[in-house]
Amino acid sequence: MSTLQTTIQRSLLCCLLLFSSCATAPDDVLHHPPESSQEEMVANLTVEMPDSSCSYFYLLLGIHAENNKHFQEAEEAFEKALICDSDSKYILRRLPVLLMRMGKPQKAAEWLRKSIQQYPDDTVDRLFLARLVIRNEEIDEAIQLYREVLVLTPEDDTLLLRIGFLQSQQNQFSEAEQTLKDALLVNPDSLFAYLYLARLAKRTEDHEKTVKYYRKALEINWSVELALELSDYYALRKDYEKVEQQHRIIYKNNPEDLRGGLGLVHVLLLQNKEQPAFTILNELRESSNDPDTIDLVIARLYLRTEELEKAAAIIEPLAISKENEEAIYMLSIIRYQQKDTDRALTLLKMIKQDSSFHEDALSLQVRIYMEKKQFTTAITLLQKTIEGNKDSSPELYTLLASLYMEQGLFQNSYSTLDAALGVHPNSTKVYFEYGLLLEKENKRELALLQMAKLLELDPEHAEALNYVGYTWADMGINLEQALSYIQKAIKLKPGNGYIRDSLGWVYFRMGELNLATQEIKKALEMEPNDPYIHEHLGDIYLKLGKQEKALNAYKEAQRLFKNMGKQKQMQDLINAL
Repeated sequence: MSTLQTTIQRSLLCCLLLFSSCATAPDDVLHHPPESSQEEMVANLTVEMPDSSCSYFYLLLGIHAENNKHFQEAEEAFEKALICDSDSKYILRRLPVLLMRMGKPQKAAEWLRKSIQQYPDDTVDRLFLARLVIRNEEIDEAIQLYREVLVLTPEDDTLLLRIGFLQSQQNQFSEAEQTLKDALLVNPDSLFAYLYLARLAKRTEDHEKTVKYYRKALEINWSVELALELSDYYALRKDYEKVEQQHRIIYKNNPEDLRGGLGLVHVLLLQNKEQPAFTILNELRESSNDPDTIDLVIARLYLRTEELEKAAAIIEPLAISKENEEAIYMLSIIRYQQKDTDRALTLLKMIKQDSSFHEDALSLQVRIYMEKKQFTTAITLLQKTIEGNKDSSPELYTLLASLYMEQGLFQNSYSTLDAALGVHPNSTKVYFEYGLLLEKENKRELALLQMAKLLELDPEHAEALNYVGYTWADMGINLEQALSYIQKAIKLKPGNGYIRDSLGWVYFRMGELNLATQEIKKALEMEPNDPYIHEHLGDIYLKLGKQEKALNAYKEAQRLFKNMGKQKQMQDLINAL
């Protein structure tokens, strides 16, 4: 038994002795009890009066245990304290807090509900329980609890805000709007009521109300954050003139806040207004405490306008004198674009391994070595990097695997990808590369298994959906499911011509030749130089009996193919026609 527990028990014993000596009844009371019925006497014998001394003892015991992080002992002590005095509001409130610390939210909720039953006019327990059930996603109960508190405190508009917010989370849009309007009746200048109404209107795509409520909120309390939120809304609608207006206001009101100025530059560039963008950037540079950051932005703008030497002139001092690694990386890209690969490599080697630009720099080095036909150097560079850091990103592992694949070293590719999965077991990138490697070796069944694992991890992976759908179509199996996969992939990436080609190919396999023609033509609009799409169009025309169109499509495919085997295959089809 702890020293504190012994002390408390001794104090309690003294108190009990004191109370018993003071409460000695006179003889006449002891020998002459008041007259009462037998039923009343039985009832009096069974009444349990609260024992405050007992409750206080266990309360102190529980506090001591909780302070020493003996939470189970504390819980038992508080529960015993409530047995001694079930009406103790303090313990009824303290016990749920302890249970939350112990990770027992359900039990905490049970005690809070008991407290609410005992003290129905108390708001604190209801508010505590509401927060708790929200964490458990029991939103309807939370709304009801807030409404009960609102009955007790009808002038509290924050309760209406909470209810409205929860209703919007439940997609109860009309109810949420009405609740938030009720909050405005209580407090006509409620910033958060207008803000929640604006966000609600944005979700329901009510443009007029969205703008109206955002502007009202800004009238009540203008802030950069709120102005940026309205600007983001205009940007979603591609209303760049309004975005520009908002950022000009932000820039004017808070010129020291770079978000306003740089946001203005960004929207000017979206409208191809390069010269005004340069003007704003030069103004920002003059007043900025961090001119290097502005210089990097100016350099990017010169890169956008393909003025490479102007960009280089700005960032070269940052790269060489200040060893700014972003500037070094940007300068290496400029030299690479200028075909000065030796200077690009020299710069790239300056970027340290712990830099956030290291992997990008490494990838560019590999690309340069590959272009120089220095395949062994490229592979060795990646090998050393990965050996020096087993936690290297999936991108580096897959890059090395693809280099091995290009050199025909398939077993090395498999070993690299197996090692990658050992470090990154849930990497969709590694599974996708594994599938492509198996496809390269014509192991389609195994490739499909890898893609299936990938889709378990990420059912929204458009490329994997496309691969599986196209492969099934090519094999002439699972055509309905293949169609479903590729349609889903198109929704995820509507501008991808290769996925559109897959859709046309599925329709071709299903015998829907008109639909197939339409989709393949759309694919060619997106990817006019892909020989496989031209080949597919030739196959469709041939099936439709349009031999001349098929012939033209095959000739175009043959022209675009680099592979000699595919060129001969196209020539055979042309000769046959």
